[in-house]
Amino acid sequence: MNLQNRLYRSYIFIIAVMVIPTIYAVVVQRIHASQYDTIITNVSLANDIYRIAKNDVSNELWSIVSGRKQFSDGAQYRMLFEIKEGIERLEANTKEDKGREKLIVADRAELTLHKNITNLGVQINRGSSVQKNEEFLDEIRGITALLSDILQEYIIIEIEKAQRTNEAIKASSIQLSIIQITIIVFVLIFSVKNFLGTLAAVIEEQKNLQKAELKSLQSQITPHFLYNTFDTIIWLAEAEQIADVVKVTRAFSEFLRISLSRGHEWITVSQEVSHISNYLTIQKIRYEAILNYEIDIDERLLNYTMLKLTLQPLVENAIYHGIKNKRGRGHIKISAQYEDNEEKQMTFCVEDDGAGFSEERLKEVRKELLEENCENVKATYGLYNVNKRLLLYYNGSNLTIESAEGKGTRVRFTIPCRESREDERKWERKNV
Repeated sequence: MNLQNRLYRSYIFIIAVMVIPTIYAVVVQRIHASQYDTIITNVSLANDIYRIAKNDVSNELWSIVSGRKQFSDGAQYRMLFEIKEGIERLEANTKEDKGREKLIVADRAELTLHKNITNLGVQINRGSSVQKNEEFLDEIRGITALLSDILQEYIIIEIEKAQRTNEAIKASSIQLSIIQITIIVFVLIFSVKNFLGTLAAVIEEQKNLQKAELKSLQSQITPHFLYNTFDTIIWLAEAEQIADVVKVTRAFSEFLRISLSRGHEWITVSQEVSHISNYLTIQKIRYEAILNYEIDIDERLLNYTMLKLTLQPLVENAIYHGIKNKRGRGHIKISAQYEDNEEKQMTFCVEDDGAGFSEERLKEVRKELLEENCENVKATYGLYNVNKRLLLYYNGSNLTIESAEGKGTRVRFTIPCRESREDERKWERKNV
């Protein structure tokens, strides 16, 4: 009984200590998610204003000058209002001086544009010649070009801000690792001092679980992936492929939102599919010449719950160890269907026609999946991590891997069909 009481107090103490990095991680994640949301909103809004200033205003005024539309019937003032309102919203969302300076200049340019458009209207009403009106329109086009350039510079500033946010993510990740190491050392000393062998084993298991969960999150938001994504956004912006900039930025925003998901471990199959869709949208633009993909999910499965961030590491493994190591274009297929006629289990499959594994390497990979210590795992950590989490959370579910050198790889896993987190808890209590 004395040992039981000591164990109970020790568990309470350790849980209280372990809460610290968890709270820290949640707070930091929310701050960064908010920063990304603001940046994405600003880039999208600035892009809309850019389009109006660069194209719509000039086209509308040309219709008036060319005689196809009366000045009083034109939409030029509505467009000016949209530009003015958009700049004001950007000013409200922008805190940094560099970005605000660009918006102040943009606001002045809008005022000048408004004044010149009004003067053009006066000139037209006085019966000025078409030639003079066209000369005046050329001056207005120069102002809209200046305003467009300012907005482009503002978009670049926001993208650079996103890169700095990425640096902050890396710094916070290092800080969290230091906190965890400190806590682990403290807990180990506490365990040795109290001669609790059983408690030490529990602590070690908790430590390994937290390691797996932390590395799982970090593996989804690696600096390498972030840098590549931001590089993609930058070169698309430099090439003035604005539609692709918005497409990649929105996909990246949704990718991060689901990755963080307010600290929740369980999401719907629909959300997990959306997560890999956003991931593949980004990778498709980077690897257009070598990557095709297909997502085939039975729609009846979409409302079931599953452990989050399960499919993305498998897709990433297929790209970097399969498709990139073969010649020519590769194809990835992600599928899900009922495993049995009773519709109580569902099977997910990620397969590629990439380089594949040799028989010897396949044996090594399968052996690594069974490693107890994650430090012994090398190139297949993504597969190991998913397999470990499946074993922990689904009490025996695991990955099966089939591969042939030069023909590709297929990775599968089967999990129960449950429609809510309460169903997950009932299942866990039954199998503990």
